[in-house]
Amino acid sequence: SFLVATVNLAELRRSPLHDVLFGRDPGGRGSRSEVPMLGAKALGIGKLADACGFDPLTRVEKLAVAVPEEGDKGELGMAARVTVTRDELRTCTSSLAGQRGGKVETRDVGSFVVVEDSAGAQEAARPRLAYGHGGLLVVGRGAWFDAMLEAADGKKPGARQAEAHTAMRASLTSRDGWRSPTVLVSALLPRSLRDRLKSEMAAEVSADGTPDGSQSIMSGVLGVSAVGLALRAGTSGQTIDAAIELVCDTEDGCASVEKLILKKRLDWSKELTLRMVGFGPLLDSIEVKREKARIRVTAGAAADALASTIERVLRLRRQGPASDRDGAAGPARLPP
Repeated sequence: SFLVATVNLAELRRSPLHDVLFGRDPGGRGSRSEVPMLGAKALGIGKLADACGFDPLTRVEKLAVAVPEEGDKGELGMAARVTVTRDELRTCTSSLAGQRGGKVETRDVGSFVVVEDSAGAQEAARPRLAYGHGGLLVVGRGAWFDAMLEAADGKKPGARQAEAHTAMRASLTSRDGWRSPTVLVSALLPRSLRDRLKSEMAAEVSADGTPDGSQSIMSGVLGVSAVGLALRAGTSGQTIDAAIELVCDTEDGCASVEKLILKKRLDWSKELTLRMVGFGPLLDSIEVKREKARIRVTAGAAADALASTIERVLRLRRQGPASDRDGAAGPARLPP
């Protein structure tokens, strides 16, 4: 896996951040966000939600996402602990297959029951569902889907056997208070990809006459071999905390990356627009610490305030510049 992410959605639902990203669960008093950033439609599972008669995201307790290092563009697999029955899954898949004129078929694969439409065998690119022991639902396609089922059954090595992933995740969770973060992500940057990018960018830098300092920073950034993220999504009245770690090939490379991060923090702290919309406390909380070839960046802000700020930014982006609506001067553009 190039990237592995695990999310405790049951815990995330207790955070004000959840309503902004996913919308309020059914039964709540409306949605905090008019158009959630990561709702069913935004994640591309709107048809699945319509076919099932419920939003699958509301049934998930814990979610894991894995992206293959080599595979088709946008390919990924998901595994989730869900509270659904096999009959509900069959109903969902049957409805989806009916929309495409297909026919539902089920087959046993290890400890899983794979549910797919009749065209699935001929079209490996189509997503497939598998439901197994402990309420484990796996969604994927092609060879990556098959590999995930075998890993879940212990027939192939999984993320726990990947030394670089486990080392990054262990480092992120080894500090006090970070034992069980709400979100945990680890990504490994293949050397082949970094070497290719370094070669291409070095040619551009030489042609543009970029100062040696910038070239050193560029080399340092491309020397980052692994990146990790841990997020604690606090409940109302608490703090949302984030920690990011970067592992570099060399200490000198990490020193260059540290300089870039510190420069960006200073630049962002001077952005009046960011402070006006409410990101000031978050920017002021950023801390950067380097230990040899590893950098840890932490930041935090009040959960309620940060959720309101993100919602405000989303609303502004949906509305667009005022000049597009009534000819008036639009608000200041938010930095990318």
